[in-house]
Amino acid sequence: MTRSAYLAGLCVLLVSTLSMAQELKIFPGAQLDQKASHEASQAAPGKESQVYTTSADLDKVVAFYKGLYKQDTSMRSTGPKLPSGQQVLWMFFIIDGGTNLANSKYWMKVQRPYVGGTDGKDIRDITIIQSVRTK
Repeated sequence: MTRSAYLAGLCVLLVSTLSMAQELKIFPGAQLDQKASHEASQAAPGKESQVYTTSADLDKVVAFYKGLYKQDTSMRSTGPKLPSGQQVLWMFFIIDGGTNLANSKYWMKVQRPYVGGTDGKDIRDITIIQSVRTK
């Protein structure tokens, strides 16, 4: 193999690796919620979560992420119903290039409303962006 062919192959490998190692792009104006991030990370041992919040509509946030990451449509788009009768809506996206959430080590969820707290009673009419990374 010639030196130039070797270097070309190395460049292709490097570009492929870098494209798989994406970082989460934050929806404009979303703010990191340290408390919610800590609670989410504590609730899932072996995983690290960051939770961002925004008052923007769920559809607007989902549209932003559809342009950046692969959506995992194998997951239901509805979560549980809250005691108030309000339906939790969520969408999942793969950040690391995995084919689905089961084999991804870095993915995210966009959800509205926010349901948090150790007892799940902290309910707010805001959209959350939660990234989940396997340690």
